Amino acid sequence: MKWLKILCYALAGVAVFVLATSLTIKFLVTDESTVACPDLTGLDVEEAKQLAAQKGLSLITGKYERKNDVPYNHVLFQSPDPAMPVRAGRTVTVILSDGPVPVIIPVFVGLSLDEARAALRDKNMKLKNVFYVPGGETDRVVAQTPGSGENILGQEGMVLFVGGRVRRFYVMPEMGAGGYAALMQEMDEKHIRRAMTPTGLPDAAGGGVLKYNIPPRTVFTEDDVPEPQTTSGG
Repeated sequence: MKWLKILCYALAGVAVFVLATSLTIKFLVTDESTVACPDLTGLDVEEAKQLAAQKGLSLITGKYERKNDVPYNHVLFQSPDPAMPVRAGRTVTVILSDGPVPVIIPVFVGLSLDEARAALRDKNMKLKNVFYVPGGETDRVVAQTPGSGENILGQEGMVLFVGGRVRRFYVMPEMGAGGYAALMQEMDEKHIRRAMTPTGLPDAAGGGVLKYNIPPRTVFTEDDVPEPQTTSGG
């Protein structure tokens, strides 16, 4: 039958194609003039050239693409693909990253905060955060992260730990039965700095009116200076 002959011819054609393809792949894999294309992705372009040369291949740059998380001049994509059998001497085309330039982190520990900020600007690095920690010399860097010598992208930020004095907290007292004199004695005993602007002194019994810029029973730090104002009279 005619249709049977057509089917036989078709099957024979498929068999020839499969056999030819199989033999071609086998030849490419076993032929000493072919090599497996190395994986160049993620490498610096110079490293990629050296690795390609070791396999008897050359390398050219196709174009650059912006990738903020891949350093500048590092391989993003390649053609032929990694592990693909290729003939020795073939050219591998790569696409490189136009991302940030890696920088070596200098030592910031021991610098003042202003000096550290200036050094970061010189390196085009960002300051992500500053944490003040008790101990160490005030306003000097006592620790950093990432550490010095590490290689990071310029867009990444540094975290600096800066020495700071321990801040004391107080509760603003109020004038009780002891009057103005007792209030001043309590503030002296607690070492509370104050700026007095009296317009008249209350009497010994506590007469008069006392006004505060920090209300009584308010929690404040030693950097806040209370300014009690007194007026005579009741």
